[in-house]
Amino acid sequence: MAERNKDKFEPFRKNLKVLINNRGMNQADMAAELGMSTAALSRYLNGVRSPDLEYVIKIANYFGISVDWLLGLTGERYNVMPANLQEVAWLYSLATKDDQNVVQAVLAKYREAAKTDAPDDKHGD
Repeated sequence: MAERNKDKFEPFRKNLKVLINNRGMNQADMAAELGMSTAALSRYLNGVRSPDLEYVIKIANYFGISVDWLLGLTGERYNVMPANLQEVAWLYSLATKDDQNVVQAVLAKYREAAKTDAPDDKHGD
C-alpha cells in the first residue's frame, strides 16, 4: 500500500524537490517557512507519507504555483497567467530570498508611484 502511494505522488515529490532546490534552502529552513516539522517534510520528499491537502495548498501559495502543477496534474506551473508573466513568476521562484527582497523593494517603489499618479475617483474628476 505504501509503495503504491509513493508512486502515486512521485510528481509531487519531484516538483517539491525542484522548488526547494531552486530556492537554495535546506529541508529544515523550508519546513520552518511552511510551518511544518522537518520530519513531515522529509516524509513527503521520501514518499513515506502522502501530502496533506493543507500543506499542498501552503506549498503552492508559498511558491506562487498552481496546486495542479505541484501534484503533477498539469505541466504548467502558472497556467492562469499570460506567457510573459509566467516567465517572470518562474524566474522569481528561482531567486534567492535576498534577490526576492530586492524585487519586492523595486515593486514597492512603483506601487507607491502608482498611488500618487492615480486620479482620485472619489470626486468624479
